[in-house]
Amino acid sequence: DVHAYEYEDGPSPDVDSPIFDLMRGPSSAWNGAIIDNLLRALQTRCKDENWPIHRSDAYLRSLIVDRYRRLRTVWRNAQPKLTGKGVLETPAETESRLVAAREALLKANRQTTRRRNAEENEDDADAWKWLKDLTTTLGEHGMSSEESGIENEVEVVLRVKTLPWRRSVERELDLIDLQRLLDDDIF
Repeated sequence: DVHAYEYEDGPSPDVDSPIFDLMRGPSSAWNGAIIDNLLRALQTRCKDENWPIHRSDAYLRSLIVDRYRRLRTVWRNAQPKLTGKGVLETPAETESRLVAAREALLKANRQTTRRRNAEENEDDADAWKWLKDLTTTLGEHGMSSEESGIENEVEVVLRVKTLPWRRSVERELDLIDLQRLLDDDIF
């Protein structure tokens, strides 16, 4: 069908069941026709469902082409490769190569996440130590609120006292108050 469409008067790609020619890029006549059909379907759906944001055809086409390129990359990686002996991989060898590559990617992602979380936790620990020292130094009279009693039978309402030094650490003290509300089992 692809050859007949591109070089003869063959039928165009099926709109209901498009099948890309993964041997060629997105600019081939066959793949271009499928991308055009997908673009029209996406724009029609956008209008029918009254999507709040409308995008240009060029923008949506670039999204579809990008998705096609990712699909093609996955397909090409899944093709049998030549082994060291010069023969094509068996399906089992191809599968084990793909599984090993996926496991290596997942392992690298886990290591990156752990490293990033460790750095964030170190920063958080230093900030919480400083806040603890601040509240210890200020003592119970250094906080800016006093209990006024139960006003709505659900929660204690606090009234803010005006303290001249409070402006420079207001954000930090608000963080402590917010954390107290979120994790009341800690306090």
